[in-house]
Amino acid sequence: MKADIKAKWEVTDLGEPSKIVGIKITIDNDSIAISQSKYIESILKKEGLERANPVTMPLDLNTPLVPNPEGNVGDRSNSFVRLLGELQFIANTTRPDIAYAVNRLASYTANPSIQHVGALKRILQYLSGTKTHGIMYKAVPQEPSFFFGYANASYGNADDRRSITGYVFLARNGTITWCSRKQISIALSSTEAEYVALSEAAREACWLRSLYSKLGLLQEEVPTLIRGNNEGSIAMAKNLQFHKRSKHIAIRWHWVRNLVQEGKIYVDSCRDPEQTADVLMKALLHPKHKKHTSDMGLVSV
Repeated sequence: MKADIKAKWEVTDLGEPSKIVGIKITIDNDSIAISQSKYIESILKKEGLERANPVTMPLDLNTPLVPNPEGNVGDRSNSFVRLLGELQFIANTTRPDIAYAVNRLASYTANPSIQHVGALKRILQYLSGTKTHGIMYKAVPQEPSFFFGYANASYGNADDRRSITGYVFLARNGTITWCSRKQISIALSSTEAEYVALSEAAREACWLRSLYSKLGLLQEEVPTLIRGNNEGSIAMAKNLQFHKRSKHIAIRWHWVRNLVQEGKIYVDSCRDPEQTADVLMKALLHPKHKKHTSDMGLVSV
């Protein structure tokens, strides 16, 4: 590979990378790991929490988050926003396990209360106990379809009554390939929200299939499995008939049906405890949170 690059361009070989924009890169014979322990430690020290007692969950399930009851004039130029931005960077690069907590608190950046500041500090406490964790990428197995996905939705957010969709793609060896969460406003039921989540996941799967095919890692004739835990949305994806209750759904979301018929996507159901995308959608109990983060390839590196 290096010889091919040098044959076309004038380059300087600086050796294997070990760090980039605060991300530590650890390269082994059959794996690559990325982590941000030093960056996390610097944030903890800056916030005076380097010796904070660790917690097992980024959010407290027993304390629901609510808007600031004082209703003061919002101020986006505050320390809450700065710290939230730093945590957002961590969530986007190496720690998807805090993505839900960070994005949940992002709803209150204009006017955070003491409760929101405390919840933000709790995320730091969680990171203090898991700062060595990172994403482990392993050599992909030689299988016709080596990756699959989970799609899920949370219907009707408590604050703005909008739904959240999320999906995650994993390799067969447990390595995370891609994950995302988005807010939608068109869903009128949990089934519709789950259907939109399947469509969003299918759209991402098509992009990944194209990428992996060009790299010679995927056979085009083999469909990509996407698992959901809502039987109604799965039935809608498999059925080309436009039911009366789904006519109002935009055509863009019905595209997933065509992908199923073309054999590019295969949708199937999974039990709720197996729904890995849950970690992007809601606060979970510690055993389930730990299982899903482990399934995504988040380990101590």
